[in-house]
Amino acid sequence: MPRDQARAVPTSRHSPPDQDDPALPYRDNLRLLAAAQGSRLRIVARLAPGPRPRALLLAVRHPTDPAARVDLGLDRLRHADLPAGAAAAPAVAVPAVDGAPLHLLRRRVHQAVSGGRPVLASTRGGAGDGDRLRRNGLATAAALLGELHAAAADRTRDAFGRLLPADPDRFARAWLAAAVYTETVERALCADGWGAPAPQVSAARP
Repeated sequence: MPRDQARAVPTSRHSPPDQDDPALPYRDNLRLLAAAQGSRLRIVARLAPGPRPRALLLAVRHPTDPAARVDLGLDRLRHADLPAGAAAAPAVAVPAVDGAPLHLLRRRVHQAVSGGRPVLASTRGGAGDGDRLRRNGLATAAALLGELHAAAADRTRDAFGRLLPADPDRFARAWLAAAVYTETVERALCADGWGAPAPQVSAARP
């Protein structure tokens, strides 16, 4: 697709929750903009990290009034706002992408925030997820996932069989390493999808 062209596809897959809220006009606005095929629009968008190049539209210049701006999540477009002759666009099937299954690690990072270490300690170590990550060449992600589960379940006992206090530092380090890795790889995949140089990450000196 040429760099100055884009296709508006109203889909809920991988979209932020607020953009799927039926009370907001976001998806209806995308459907109308998809009908204005061939129109030139100046847009404000946010790149979505992932293996497939995607940009989430936030605002656009009005299709027929160059001086007006449209917040796609707040302002509601009407058919009368489209250029004359605009017709409904045919349904577009969004192809599934068999990309890196980084969501397996991202999901555990999010679960640690919402449910704490007990949630991860009860998921049987995530061995199946780790194997899938390794099969897809993500050995580092698999190792980080394994350490995150191990740190969550790390409860040793003393000589009398009593549970010792959990090591919060180990779990914090495991979570932070997994979170930073996930964000860095997602940004690199996003940059690669758009043909941009991958962001450089410099290691912090001790």
